[in-house]
Amino acid sequence: MHDMNANMVLLGFLVMLICQDIVALRAFKNQKMREGILSAIVPGYLLIYGSREDSRHVKPIVGWLVGLGILLMGFVR
Repeated sequence: MHDMNANMVLLGFLVMLICQDIVALRAFKNQKMREGILSAIVPGYLLIYGSREDSRHVKPIVGWLVGLGILLMGFVR
């Protein structure tokens, strides 16, 4: 059971990291350096950047939240 928890934590972290990088790359493509750097470094900033009116990125944000849920389930079990 301990290996299952470690795998869930790792999987959740990887899903969060991938979604965070997707949002950061989209910010860099839109010539927004500050938002791209903050999205890549600060985990919760992509929720702020993604919820803005001019840059809605729903799929990576939902994926990041799913990854957070998987990560937390790995710690709880």
